[in-house]
Parts: sequence; structure tokens; C-alpha cells
Amino acid sequence: MPPIPHPRRQEAALLGALFAARGRHITPAELAVASGIAAESLKAALAPYVQAGYPVEFHPQRGIGLGEPPDIWCAEEILGRCPAQENGPAWEPLLLAETASTNDVAREQARRGAREGLVVAAARQTRGRGRLGREWESRAGLGLYVSLLLRPSFPAAEAGRLAILASVAAVDAVEKIAGVRPRIKWPNDLVFDGRKAGGILTEARVDADQIRDLVLGLGLNVNSPAAAWPADLERRAISLSELAGEPIDLHRFTAALIGRVLLAYEAFTEGSHLDRLAELWHRYDVLRDRTVAIVEGGERHVGTVVGIDDGGSLVLRDGRGRSRRFRAGEVTIEKGS
Repeated sequence: MPPIPHPRRQEAALLGALFAARGRHITPAELAVASGIAAESLKAALAPYVQAGYPVEFHPQRGIGLGEPPDIWCAEEILGRCPAQENGPAWEPLLLAETASTNDVAREQARRGAREGLVVAAARQTRGRGRLGREWESRAGLGLYVSLLLRPSFPAAEAGRLAILASVAAVDAVEKIAGVRPRIKWPNDLVFDGRKAGGILTEARVDADQIRDLVLGLGLNVNSPAAAWPADLERRAISLSELAGEPIDLHRFTAALIGRVLLAYEAFTEGSHLDRLAELWHRYDVLRDRTVAIVEGGERHVGTVVGIDDGGSLVLRDGRGRSRRFRAGEVTIEKGS
């Protein structure tokens, strides 16, 4: 069954009300108030979802109820599950079944003047990428790919701090939905037992060292079975469903992830937690106290990871006890560490 394409606010509010009332029926009058759809038009509004496999029951006395939804990508369901933002940017969802790259879509929309708060999410990417231009495995229904368009009024150097808050927010969402806690490998990887579960990619347009706009992209392996990994990835990648031991509800997880990241951005713009970045990161840091090599500008440095500072830079202590900070670089863990 093909996914239902673009999100519509009234249908999203309608599905959101039905999800909130799972286990009971709601009267048409209540649903009309919640969704803005006239009571006599509810059945027609829900018809595409019934056709797609949503178990909607229309009871003459009790009203309308919703059973267990099908495992399809439905933008309205995700939108209906997402919490409203009270103080942050008014988020505008663009939820796609498939696209080349959610970051590319968000960047193009930024060039066209899209407002802060645009969220592009897809169940599949055909040209997904990670850091340093690497290809990101993005198969349909097995992962989640989300990009947020932000316009923070901060210097470009602040982008690293925002990526750190987003990493912590992503771990919080994973822990809430999957019941497992991956760790974070600086600068942008979510890992578990040395295998990568997701990553974050920030791309900014800068004017005179000031951020004009920033696209924050998150890619996560959600429901990839262990047998589905290509030979070159099977020892390096892992999915949340593997960690949880059961499939992850992609709609619920998408809504939780978007909600957590937007809350993190709201905290960032208000200056909240910025003096505690190192402390927040330390909870999940997989590199702390380990010997690593970092390549920066073609030069290789080896030392013990102290942690990160509140600016998001990696702090490394060399064999002579000297500390050095790195704002960017490729990190590998030394053997035996």
C-alpha cells in the first residue's frame, strides 16, 4: 500500500485526537471540535486512512475509535503525534516517503526564503550522506532521516554547541522510545558497542562569521535487521530495533525525535544548558579517558580524551600532560584503549 503523501493540518489533528483516545471511542462532536472538520464530514476525511489500512471503527452509539495502525509512512499520523511548540519556532513539517536528501531539500528551501522551523523528514533517501561526503545507507522503512532549518542569531562557531545539544536530544528520544541508551562519539555519531546507530550533520551558510541559516540533519538506523546490512557495514552498523529486540514504531519515534530536538533548540536560543554542555555530554561520551588519534588538517594527533569543553571542542591530553582543543577532525580509537 503506498504511503499517504503530504500532511494536512486538520487530518493530522483528527488522527492525533484518535491516537490520544486509544482504547475508547470519541463522539463525532468531540472530534469536530478537536480537528475543525464538520462532524458529518469525518467519515469522508478518514476514508483515505481506512483504505490505507487504518482500523477505524464507526459505532452508531459510541462514536469513532482507532485500533492498532499499520506500519506505513503516514505524514498526518506523525504530525498528529508531535507536541505543539510553545516558545520555539513555529515548526512547519514537510514529511516525505522518499527524497534524494532531506538536508538538500532543507537547504534549497532555505535559499528560497523558508522560515525557521521547517522540518523535512523521510522514510528513505536515495542520495543520503554523512560527514566528509560519505554515503549514508538510507533504505525505505528501515531508517529515519530528518533535517531542521534553523536561523540562530549566533556566530558560526556556535554551530558545534547546537550539534551537541541535538546529539543529547537524539539519545533522549532513543531511550524514551526504544528503552536503550546509545552513547555519543565526538563529533556526531550515536554508537553502541562500537557500532554506529546514527549520526548528525550540520551545514550552515555564513555571512561574515554570522550564521545566516543552518540545516541540522539526523540520520538513524531504526528497523534494519541484522541480516540486511551490506558486508562492509555488518560489523560497523547497528539499528535501534536490534538494540531493543523488537521493531520500533517509526511514527512514534519520529514525533519524539522532532519534539526533543526542537526543545533542545529552544533551550539553545534561550541560553539554557549552554554552561552545562560538557556535563550533559559526559553522560553519553564513549571516548572519555580513551586513547584516540585525531586527524586535523592532515596532521595526526594522539592523546587521551579529557572530554569536551562548553564550546563543543574535543579536549585531548598528550603524553606530556598538555591539553589541546579540537573543533573538528576525524577520530579513531587506538587499539587496546
